[in-house]
Amino acid sequence: MKIQWFPLSLTLILELLVFVWVFSLTFVNIEYIYQFDLSNTYSMVYFVYFLLGIFGLLWMRMRWPKNTQVREELQYTFLLVFLFSLVLIPGLVIHHHFMLEHVGESNLYLRSYGKIAFLYFALALSMSPLLRFVKHAFARDIIITSRKVFGILSFLFFLKHGLEYFALEYIFQSQYHQDVSYFQYVYENMLVRYDALSGVIAGILMLVLWLTSNKVSMLFLGGRLWKTLQSLAYPAFLISIIHIAVASRFDGFYSFLIVLVVALRTAAYVFPKKVSVASTTTKYICIPCGYIYDENVGDPDGGIEPGTKFEDIPDDWRCPVCGVSKADFEPYEETENTIFWGYMGTIISYKMLTADVLELGVELDTPVDVLPGQYAVMILQDFDGEFSRSYSLVYAKGKKLTFGIKLQDTGRWWRALKRMKLGDTLKIKGIYGDFVLRTTPNPKVFVATGTGLSPIIHMLTAGPLQSKENQLFFWVQSYEDVFYESLVQSINGLQVEIYLSREEREGYKHGRMDLSKMQFSPETEFYICGNPGLVAATKECLEQAGYTHIFFEKFN
Repeated sequence: MKIQWFPLSLTLILELLVFVWVFSLTFVNIEYIYQFDLSNTYSMVYFVYFLLGIFGLLWMRMRWPKNTQVREELQYTFLLVFLFSLVLIPGLVIHHHFMLEHVGESNLYLRSYGKIAFLYFALALSMSPLLRFVKHAFARDIIITSRKVFGILSFLFFLKHGLEYFALEYIFQSQYHQDVSYFQYVYENMLVRYDALSGVIAGILMLVLWLTSNKVSMLFLGGRLWKTLQSLAYPAFLISIIHIAVASRFDGFYSFLIVLVVALRTAAYVFPKKVSVASTTTKYICIPCGYIYDENVGDPDGGIEPGTKFEDIPDDWRCPVCGVSKADFEPYEETENTIFWGYMGTIISYKMLTADVLELGVELDTPVDVLPGQYAVMILQDFDGEFSRSYSLVYAKGKKLTFGIKLQDTGRWWRALKRMKLGDTLKIKGIYGDFVLRTTPNPKVFVATGTGLSPIIHMLTAGPLQSKENQLFFWVQSYEDVFYESLVQSINGLQVEIYLSREEREGYKHGRMDLSKMQFSPETEFYICGNPGLVAATKECLEQAGYTHIFFEKFN
């Protein structure tokens, strides 16, 4: 995957505009924003940024760019601007509250800005442990972006805190120490005041974090060096605690935040991911697409140098093939004898829907959350050992999962599944996939071939569809290959057309399915799943016709 500099350059420009705004806010009284004073220039600029973030995200929703990297970069930037503007207001409200607590004190601004800076710093450090427990890609994106936003806001309020301090020092020096220059006074004063010295050291570390908080820095510095620089957040947090301690400002507010950060990071360490590694590996496989990350090779085009360990890759790195996050990667052993699993299940139903389509029911030992359209990775076993295979879910609720599986006599998984019977135990590695139903009122068109119908069935039956106009196009070779026909025909508001490519039969369409001659409303959402060739052809056909809301999943 070659780096596309256009979207990165655009993102860098937008981020620089945000950073310029952040820096400029440190020189003004940001109470103007809290008071919604539109006569103030900086307050007006804030609301312009806020609206830019909102309308940017709405524009991305209505006019989804076809280029994947452009789409991801723009979505990331608009989300950053929106969250930054949104989360700034609570900080201003709390800052105003702290001011009212100490009315009349000369260092009022100094203390309140410092408290808010530490609050956002603690929140930023609290985001990383949450990634250990969150698997959903969109939720992880929000957490990763929020972590960056909290870090930037922490720097903003910390800089205000420092500027207020040096401004007060200037006033004090001009009144009582006019015999020495201001810079000499500050330099000599910092050497004997540990609160000032520790604050400056923490500020330098936070400045480094702020300057490298962008994707372009990651590409230029490389994943390993960038990760090292970002780890300066931990010594900066410790030095900030020392700064608070030597300044004798400790209270319940600071104590709570410190306990929160320590507790979350301890929990992430004590309760690791359910996936365990039985042997040392330098390779990790992308579950959705099969791309293998090799630590010895790295991902140079993605800014990851050769030799970079998988755990050292930045959390916002993406699979260069399909674009999923690190959460969808698992340790990979080429012998496939290493066991990685997350849930134990029992087979409760085993039914052949057609000559080669199996409906397999499994009851897990613990409930699992599944979004309509996602798939599970199943651990199977044969004479050569254990191996994994991905299967779409037809039904999922609580502990019960139902799979629709295409069987082939030549498939290794078929030999393993053929020997299974009711009551056998089964291992499920986890739930994955971003091919999920959007809860919008837009008309929806579902396109499926073979067992590509399985996730579509899950989407159609998980709950009432929000839209009133829905269509299903299902394509198989002959009438004997049709399954779930009565189920889909019974769904209210769903128009069903079944294509038989090798057989003419009354009530069914004959020939290959072709959407190029059909007309749909511009806001229609298309969900395509099945044979890779059909998925690619249908997607290309719809894109040429100008449709933008296209979601798909491929099956081999």
